Amino acid sequence: MKIHHAIPWSDNLYLFDYRKVHTNPVEYFHYHEGLEILYIHDGAGRYILDNQTYSLKPCTLVLIKPFQIHHIKVVVPPNYVRSLLKIKASVIDHFLTALPQLTAVVSQLMEHPWSSQVFHLSSKDALTLENQFLQLHDMLASVPPKVQKEVVALFLFHFFTYFNSRIYSPAHNGILDPHPAAGSIEPVGAMVRWIGRHFSLPFTINEMAEELHFSPSYLSKLFKDQIGMTIIEYTNNKRLEEARTLLGLPSLTIEEISKRSGFNYPSYFIALFKKKYGMTPLQYRMRMES
Repeated sequence: MKIHHAIPWSDNLYLFDYRKVHTNPVEYFHYHEGLEILYIHDGAGRYILDNQTYSLKPCTLVLIKPFQIHHIKVVVPPNYVRSLLKIKASVIDHFLTALPQLTAVVSQLMEHPWSSQVFHLSSKDALTLENQFLQLHDMLASVPPKVQKEVVALFLFHFFTYFNSRIYSPAHNGILDPHPAAGSIEPVGAMVRWIGRHFSLPFTINEMAEELHFSPSYLSKLFKDQIGMTIIEYTNNKRLEEARTLLGLPSLTIEEISKRSGFNYPSYFIALFKKKYGMTPLQYRMRMES
């Protein structure tokens, strides 16, 4: 089966679908950049992650890491009903920096191997999670667009606080290994995280390759093959996402945002921004404020 690289939310910072109903069979095999939280309200099928097959049924929670290939197959009838949140790491990084303990939990989720990422919830845990999704749905429908990213960040805070305390316990269940063996983290994941730490400053591929202990040519080819874009293209997209977040701060000038996002020249930043989003940074800011 062909892997689907492109996803419709590629130019958005998050995607949320609440209780979407599928009346036809569902099957796809793909990966995407963001963290995915999938909850099954109704339906039956299977999910394949890292060559492990899991059963899907009502009250199933699935967590997918960025760039992790996954395969889902759901049979119909009964109808497949699910809620889904995909959120890019830039949003998580920006809003969770003030919450060090929660940030550590999310970082472990996205960086380290798990023995399971599919959880069949108790009725109590399922009800709590369903209420959280409903509250997110209602809030996003009632607030202006410029506040919605903060609403999603608030949901993440409540979700991972509950998830960490009630749904998984690494000490007892062995779901998460906080000390993975050397070499267990995939090179592409290591590159994505390295860029996430360094994109706001100029860097070279040679510098990244030296720190990650791979050759520059190997990393460049592997990244393009796996992600579908070059390291520079991905880094610029990361910088543009950061710029979109910073444009919500009226105290910052366009030149300051350009610099904080990792662009050396404001004119280059403005040209890339307009090419990707169809408007200049200033026009985007004015739309956010309207």
